[in-house]
Amino acid sequence: MARRDAYFDNLKVLLIALVAVGHLIEPLSGSDRFRPLYLFIYSFHIPLFVLISGFFCKKITSGDYRIKVVGSLIVPYLIFESLYSLFDYFVMGSPTLRFSYFTPYWLMWFIFSMIIWKMLLPYAVKIRWALPISLAIAILAGYAADAQYYASISRTIVFFPFFLAGYYLDKTHIDRLRTPLLKGISAAVLGASAFVMVNYGQDFRAEWFYGSLPYRALDHPEWSAGLYRVGAYAAAVLIGGAVMILMTGRNVPVLSALGRNTLYAYLLHGFLVKGLIASGFYETYGEASWMLLLIPLGVLLAAALSSDFVRARLGWLLEPKLDRLYKKQSSDGGAEARR
Repeated sequence: MARRDAYFDNLKVLLIALVAVGHLIEPLSGSDRFRPLYLFIYSFHIPLFVLISGFFCKKITSGDYRIKVVGSLIVPYLIFESLYSLFDYFVMGSPTLRFSYFTPYWLMWFIFSMIIWKMLLPYAVKIRWALPISLAIAILAGYAADAQYYASISRTIVFFPFFLAGYYLDKTHIDRLRTPLLKGISAAVLGASAFVMVNYGQDFRAEWFYGSLPYRALDHPEWSAGLYRVGAYAAAVLIGGAVMILMTGRNVPVLSALGRNTLYAYLLHGFLVKGLIASGFYETYGEASWMLLLIPLGVLLAAALSSDFVRARLGWLLEPKLDRLYKKQSSDGGAEARR
């Protein structure tokens, strides 16, 4: 087994913790207490997660690349999209039971888009200037009124440049940037970002960081609206880059070990968040000072759901064994090579 890189495991643990915290405080994101943190999280955590996902897609020429997409993403997507649809009906009180696999339920968009990104990647990298072209398409897509939630089309297009950038990224690029000078600058960037979010956060629309809606839906039908998306990209690069530079590469006991199971935390934490919403928890206690405990609760939730304990018990659901498909793919590849 290849030795895991503690740097990326640490980074993934941080990001999945931010995902859980972001979703837990989302119902209160309009309040002065949570707004700055919510904006700060959403300014970079999705792009950075997408970039890391692209980084680990180097083996696009291997014979079993596409079949692994089936096992690691498509099957879990179908399972959890179904489970969340059932949860939405029986727990959240949705008036109809709908299994809409081409309009992903809430957080399932990331898995749906990941499937598309992975399937597109082998073809995209053959195109000259693929990264700047994908950026141009992403900016132009915001002018299309129909580029919204169906097939997660808007987010798939908007975040694909980060996936491509991750594919082109080499660990040596990161190591070269992690100098004392740039670490100091990165700390200043994070501090300045926090200052802006605290003092001017009420003037921002978090939806600009979601990448899910066209400009017109964000009340900017003018021709220059694409500059807002450019600004969101700039924030993601600056803040996300600062986080990457400051992240430790040391193996942190317990913490680094959680990095291999972040998919579990991603797919499972949504049930608790939606359950709290359905219970009326936020309406009842939203103004209480102790609601700040949602922040450490999100961190603990992400850690618990990323544990080997959870993986050992739910691995059959999130990582289904498709040995027969793998063997068939290998055997087909061998037969093709002998022709």
